[in-house]
Amino acid sequence: MRSLQRPAKSRGQAMVEFALLSGLLFLMVMGIFDFGRAISVYINIAEAAHEGARELVLRSNYASTPPDSVIINATLAKIGGGGMVLKEDPCLALPIPCTFPSVPPVSEPNTGYIWISPNRTPGNPLVTVRVTYRFAPMTAMISNLTGASFILQAGSSMRAEY
Repeated sequence: MRSLQRPAKSRGQAMVEFALLSGLLFLMVMGIFDFGRAISVYINIAEAAHEGARELVLRSNYASTPPDSVIINATLAKIGGGGMVLKEDPCLALPIPCTFPSVPPVSEPNTGYIWISPNRTPGNPLVTVRVTYRFAPMTAMISNLTGASFILQAGSSMRAEY
């Protein structure tokens, strides 16, 4: 009976195939990891924007000016840390506040701004909170493919009906 050994020609074939495909497999696993992180961050900022808008509706009968720490704190409390750094959009403190959120600078990855609809007056029927976040992938291979960072933005608008 013949032995079950492989022919001498194909002994290293599996090792060579693994060496050729392991880089691609590793890149795919890291891509899945960073994609999951990006989805998690997006869900967090979307929920935070929703909570900030809810709090802003509850306070819609009060005039407020930047910095509105109650709304910012409600938005931050929904995130609960997790390494995400958010602060009130600096354009809201200008004499004429911006009507659209500004983008965090490239020099500050994994940070974001909380933008609250400006000119909030008592009885304002529609309020908006937007969170703009500069996301940077953790793995260098993925950031080489997608860029050093990219913007994730989520917002929530609610109508005060009382």
